[in-house]
Amino acid sequence: MPEWQISQEWELELGSQLQTASGVRHEIDLVAQHPDTLAIVELKNRPEWPPGKNDVIVFFAKILDYLAFNPKLLLGEVCPVFLSSAVFDETALAACLGLGIHPVGPGMRPLPVLADTMRRIGAELEKGVNIATAKRQLWEDACADLNNLALQLTEVWMAARCGYQSDEQIGLRCVGGLETVAFSRDLRRLNAHCSDVYDAVILSKQPQ
Repeated sequence: MPEWQISQEWELELGSQLQTASGVRHEIDLVAQHPDTLAIVELKNRPEWPPGKNDVIVFFAKILDYLAFNPKLLLGEVCPVFLSSAVFDETALAACLGLGIHPVGPGMRPLPVLADTMRRIGAELEKGVNIATAKRQLWEDACADLNNLALQLTEVWMAARCGYQSDEQIGLRCVGGLETVAFSRDLRRLNAHCSDVYDAVILSKQPQ
């Protein structure tokens, strides 16, 4: 199975000696490449200064500048990730969700990781792990809300928004008008509920 190729830190050519439409190289903190996937990661280590919406928008603009000159990148999955050592403020988190960027930070699992964690909790419950009824109900409600949130965000991801048309042309779908601030609150709440139930499962599996 092919392994991921990880760029050097502060990569300036998107890990593949690529140029931009603007002719200006952009610093990308980390690029991870797989035959079918390109993960582009922005890293912010500012514990006293949470990322704001402008940080997210600038990151998105960098990616678009590369895509506009390299349409073939869209033949695979392009996965933008914004990783912060500080808690996202509300508008930054909303901007991530609206622009199809996966937010990662304290208490914040991105949607795919959150869904995977919820599935793993469900597998443990099916094996007979015993937790309080209230915790099980919390998990069931969170699963339903997570499915609804994922459905609401279906069109924001890069694969749904941008598409390869030719070596000289990309397609860009109009996606917007979403209640991203409300979605950001939902994602934060679901992460908290997931952690709550996860801790209950771990505690129940410990030797008494």
